[in-house]
Amino acid sequence: MNDALMYFLKVNIAIALFYIFYRLFFAGDTFWKTRRYYLVFSVFLSAVYPLISLSGWLEKQEPMQAIMANYVQLQGITVNSKPTSNFTVENILLALYALVSLVLLVRMVVQLGSILRWKMRGETLLLQGTKVVKIETKITPFSFFHAIFINPTLHTELETKQILTHELTHARQLHSLDVLLSEILTIVCWFNPAAWMLKREIRQNLEFLADNNVLESGFDSKNYQYHLLQLSYQVPNVTLVNKFNVLPLKKRIIMMNQQKTNKAGLLKYSLIVPLALALVLSSNAETLVSTAKKAFINSNETKLNQKKSEDNQSSTTIQPVKSNEPQVGDNKVYTVVEKMPQYPGGEKGLIEYLTQSIRYPVEAQKNNQQGVTIVRFVVNADGKVVNSEILRSISSSLDQEALRVVNAMKDWVPGEQNGKKVSVYYTLPITFKLDDGTNSISSKKKGLVVVGYGKQASDLEAPKVKEIDPKNPPVFVVDGNIKSKDFDVKIIKPETIESINVIKADSEKRKAELVAQYGEQATNGVILITMKK
Repeated sequence: MNDALMYFLKVNIAIALFYIFYRLFFAGDTFWKTRRYYLVFSVFLSAVYPLISLSGWLEKQEPMQAIMANYVQLQGITVNSKPTSNFTVENILLALYALVSLVLLVRMVVQLGSILRWKMRGETLLLQGTKVVKIETKITPFSFFHAIFINPTLHTELETKQILTHELTHARQLHSLDVLLSEILTIVCWFNPAAWMLKREIRQNLEFLADNNVLESGFDSKNYQYHLLQLSYQVPNVTLVNKFNVLPLKKRIIMMNQQKTNKAGLLKYSLIVPLALALVLSSNAETLVSTAKKAFINSNETKLNQKKSEDNQSSTTIQPVKSNEPQVGDNKVYTVVEKMPQYPGGEKGLIEYLTQSIRYPVEAQKNNQQGVTIVRFVVNADGKVVNSEILRSISSSLDQEALRVVNAMKDWVPGEQNGKKVSVYYTLPITFKLDDGTNSISSKKKGLVVVGYGKQASDLEAPKVKEIDPKNPPVFVVDGNIKSKDFDVKIIKPETIESINVIKADSEKRKAELVAQYGEQATNGVILITMKK
């Protein structure tokens, strides 16, 4: 699954869990300040927890080595036979999501513009010692950050005091930040019902806070509640502001009359700690899933060894590696280290090497053989590839091709543990797949995928090399060995050739790559010949 999509899925799952947790444990108490912190914290933690990685800590814990990743998945290449269309279900859904989010974002910007226009049209004055923006029209008082909007002619002196006490609570405690946060939450996660319900709870809790402050200031409870009910007119549809009589008034009145929750009830808010830890651990569960992969690979080793023993195919016999303290010479072989081994040029260099080197065996194509071959090898402390073996076999020819390419690799940058170069396992899954059409290369996370053309290919019977320009001969590479300039390709019998691949020096970049790998003569191209075993 795409990393961005996985992150997005984790965020929405967390939002739903936090909302359910809120409704189960906190929705009925009167700890409005604590509830505010919980609601804001739940939004921030939902966005951050997928980014928290424990892998670095786990790698340093010896007891965790047994359940760490048993092999490294290559950011491989895929050779497909069919062109990819942009009109996929995934792209259509992504476009729909982006469109709705854009509409909601434009709506929020328009509302911000409306608030700005109210402020520019209104008159700033001092009302009962508080700076307000006077509005001439018939509106419900509201606030946005430190700006309080009111029409003083619509209210008595007592009502004005209640309104200003209420709105000053919103202004001084910066409740507009919570409002904007909840608005952004629904813009990004508009399809998630929990996001909208969490937004509603954030807005209502802010009103509970302001109402409670009014009552604690000494105003009569019933008089204040009647005042709220009398304000039937509304602000124009601007949801970003804190309105004095924001709905539902019934619930606000119920909360004002509710008996205060015992302070011992604050202890239940500590439940958020195990919930947050559970989310972080679940996000890092991928480091533990490899345990099942290890069991799967070990199972395939056993089956493969039995099969090879029965068939007596000594050329591809698999040497099982002991799971406890595997060794290369006198050195311990690690599965995970602080600094993993790296192919020269990094992952991109490894992919380029595999792309140029691996070929679908003709015999396997004729026999319609396909599937996943898993190769494991050790990058020792000197960076050399040793002890390559097949962990999962498809056929002899496919296994041999996979081993041939791995064994021909140049030296790696070795892995390091505690500042010391060590031997490390590296596992490479290669998918051999039969298909039709023209090759194209794309990147995927499921390893190297090699596509052949089965029996439908017309050139499988007798691969041949076209005539070579004697003045500008290419470099011949036979089974990984670079031949000299006077090498005569005609001495090779066609029936002994498994595959031929011509790499043209058709650009300056490609020419430089070929020269770096095969020498100066490669400026005229390279012909890779793989012989039958």
